Amino acid sequence: MVKRSIQTSKPGFIFGIEHDHLAIRAARISTDGRSGYTVDKLEEIKGDYSEDVGLLDGLRKVRNLLDIGTRDPVVSCLSGKQVFATQLPFRKLAGDEMEQALRLELRKSVHFEVATSTMDYEVLDEDEGSTGGVAQVMVALAANSLLTRHLSLLEKAGLKAVAVDVLPVAVANALWAWKVGREGDHPLVALHIGPQVSTIVIDGELSPFFNRNLYFAAEDVFALDPSSGDRDKRIRALAEDIARSLVFYEKSAQTSGFLEILILGEYLAQDQLIEAIQKGTGLPLKKMDLAGQLGSPREAFPGRFDLAVALALRGGT
Repeated sequence: MVKRSIQTSKPGFIFGIEHDHLAIRAARISTDGRSGYTVDKLEEIKGDYSEDVGLLDGLRKVRNLLDIGTRDPVVSCLSGKQVFATQLPFRKLAGDEMEQALRLELRKSVHFEVATSTMDYEVLDEDEGSTGGVAQVMVALAANSLLTRHLSLLEKAGLKAVAVDVLPVAVANALWAWKVGREGDHPLVALHIGPQVSTIVIDGELSPFFNRNLYFAAEDVFALDPSSGDRDKRIRALAEDIARSLVFYEKSAQTSGFLEILILGEYLAQDQLIEAIQKGTGLPLKKMDLAGQLGSPREAFPGRFDLAVALALRGGT
């Protein structure tokens, strides 16, 4: 579940699939095995995917649309209240001892049961000047019930999951994929807009990973009358929440230098949303476009397929 860089892969196709309760988005990427990637096909299908029956049917449709074989590598994504990701300083321990110690530590901040969850972690680097082998560690956690259900649906749909990311890590991986070949040590900011929840992610080479869920029900907000005072109020509340998150990060990480906010997900065509966030944070917003960056052969939808593309890139590592 944890990966913050894109590596080389075997030649062939790799696939990324992500969904919410309204849509499934998928990407097929061709790779030459030498870190060369090209977006080969993108597909989005809309429907009711809030229940297993509908989601299974949708996954089967996506498999057929992208011609995914039973042995082709697929990377998918988990989101919701029973996933968690964080970066923390932690003393390096051996094997199972490290995992057990991390689970004990996470019990202090995770609101669902840690003991019955699947955990993945990655030691990033050792803190300068630290004693006792303290290192920065990225940790991802998902409730077993959620992960088991997800993997079962993929298997029934004829899809071979080689990895499952939690949403905040998937967004961070999209950031790193976007940054490839670009200089700069400033913290990167991404905002993923979903139908019911938005997620802000901050990460950098010299600054720690941070994520926070923002409870902004875009699906409901943009169903309101555009001139509605309530619509404007809720959008401004989101912008203020983002601004507070940025201030919190600057103080807690003791770093600054935000240049822009990369936005991805749905509802990116809403000018009222873009303008409110830019005004509330004082930062320009830019739609991420990994598909365009990797040569998408069809009309680009900046931001819409970025998670699926980033997930597919994980399938070749």
